[in-house]
Amino acid sequence: MPLIGGRVVFKIFDHNTALADELIGSIHMELKKILPDANGKKGGLEGVWDWKQIYGSPLDVSGKMTDKMNLNPEIASFWKGRILMRTTCEETEKPLLKVKPIADDEVDLA
Repeated sequence: MPLIGGRVVFKIFDHNTALADELIGSIHMELKKILPDANGKKGGLEGVWDWKQIYGSPLDVSGKMTDKMNLNPEIASFWKGRILMRTTCEETEKPLLKVKPIADDEVDLA
């Protein structure tokens, strides 16, 4: 399967009720850890729950480099936390770009 890029980057935003949501950091995942290989063997993270670290810029700073750090975890200098994720993949003829907010009732904080 030909790939344009070798990774997926997830942008992590805070949730504000009065102001616009702000980008706080990002995480990336290597596609080869998710997608099946040439022999059909599934990737090591396929269907597995895994903690992903969020990296971004230091707090209370702004500017061009701050924006780059929040979008590129490999150059970020500040750890922002972690989230628990499970990844899956499925074959499709016409892939779609989807953005789906996580509803409050979908989050289990227990």
